[in-house]
Amino acid sequence: MPVSGQLIDLAFSLLLVFDEPALFLLFVLKGAIIGKVFPTSLFLPGYLLAIKASSEQIAVGIVVASFGYVTGQLLIYWISNNYGTTAVGSLPAVSVSDEQVTRAEELFQRYSGMGIFITNLVPFVGSFIMIPAGMTSYSIPLTILYALSSTVLNYILIVLIAFESLEFLSLL
Repeated sequence: MPVSGQLIDLAFSLLLVFDEPALFLLFVLKGAIIGKVFPTSLFLPGYLLAIKASSEQIAVGIVVASFGYVTGQLLIYWISNNYGTTAVGSLPAVSVSDEQVTRAEELFQRYSGMGIFITNLVPFVGSFIMIPAGMTSYSIPLTILYALSSTVLNYILIVLIAFESLEFLSLL
């Protein structure tokens, strides 16, 4: 098994042992780009299915994952605000191409906070917009509002789709 596959297996195992604290940490890493190898759109519903989550546990899982992801994004915001783009690229396991930064800057210049909202709904894009948001010292309360609202919406949709798909398949 490739190293990334072993890492994913290990992360999921830790998630099942340590529950919400591991979920939070995993999503912090994902939001901070460090954990982009983790398929969080599979981890969250997979974890909730594995623990046979009640409605309350599903809600808690979505909130924990969302706060974790946004915390990671705020780390990227803070680093780029204080140290610039090159400091973000020097994080462990993070590669930020000039193209990704340019695309994020263009989106941010064009849409500002709404760009944060929209990119958090698109896989592999969300955290990169935090680089220009941090570099321009965009309002932290607005950054949190846009990032958290879109992340919660995204994770609700991911979980809903996963659970509804399983229910549909069980009917076949």
